[in-house]
Amino acid sequence: MPSSPNLTHPKPWQLGRRFALTTEMVGKRFIEVLKVVVNLLALVWAVAFIAASPQSWTPLTRMVFARQLLFTAVDGLLVAIRISAAVGVLVIVQSAMWLDAVGATTDGISPVLWKAVIHEIAPLIASLVVVGRSGIAISTELATMLVSGELEVLESQGVDPMTTLIMPRVLSMTLSVFCLAIVVATTMLVMGYMVGWLMGVIHTPWSMFLESLLRESNLLDFAFFVPKTIIAGAFAGAICCADGLTVRGTMSDVSRVASRSGIHAMTAVFGISAILSILIYNRILVFQIL
Repeated sequence: MPSSPNLTHPKPWQLGRRFALTTEMVGKRFIEVLKVVVNLLALVWAVAFIAASPQSWTPLTRMVFARQLLFTAVDGLLVAIRISAAVGVLVIVQSAMWLDAVGATTDGISPVLWKAVIHEIAPLIASLVVVGRSGIAISTELATMLVSGELEVLESQGVDPMTTLIMPRVLSMTLSVFCLAIVVATTMLVMGYMVGWLMGVIHTPWSMFLESLLRESNLLDFAFFVPKTIIAGAFAGAICCADGLTVRGTMSDVSRVASRSGIHAMTAVFGISAILSILIYNRILVFQIL
């Protein structure tokens, strides 16, 4: 028997209903994402406002900030150096080998290397190191304090969790991403050149190589580097703190919330990197934005 026309050819009103349902679903999802972004912006603004007030820096707040900065930046220094050294070797040696294979000079690697490291690789590596080492730990710590009732005890003692717990952690993650990004960029350039020179794929003396890198630098590079690290670090810290304080249930939910916060923070880092690249370069891929 021939198939029913109603099954093979939907009615126009059926297509319209499907389109309306799809549009409604996309609209609801967009509104949910927009609410999350607005809440994170409000949290980051509150952190900046509180940090600018001298009265907020009580002895307890300074102690929490110092410990968090020590754990995030200082303890994460060796991890950042190891990762950046490996990535620097891969980027510089591979680029130099390809240039040498086609008969080009290694001077041509300087512009590409400088832009790639300063604009993209160093901020991303620093952000991922901070989120992987400290962001998930912050979410776990805050979620544990919330589930165990420790936050209620602090509030009953007159301690403001926003000033004592949230602000120093978000601020320490922001500063750590910025500082570690500088270390990552420096390590990538130095280690990559050393290994490339020892392997014989980089023939330019270090002084000329460094001079070519400095010649390629301009104010736009630093205008790109600073906000990319600061904004990414602030949002990553805000996400980890906010997710840690949304846990509902028992201790068994803490690990789930912590892992989810890490995924959210890393997604935000890549999204912020892409958005800032579009805004600063005024391009989407190769298409100029009018």
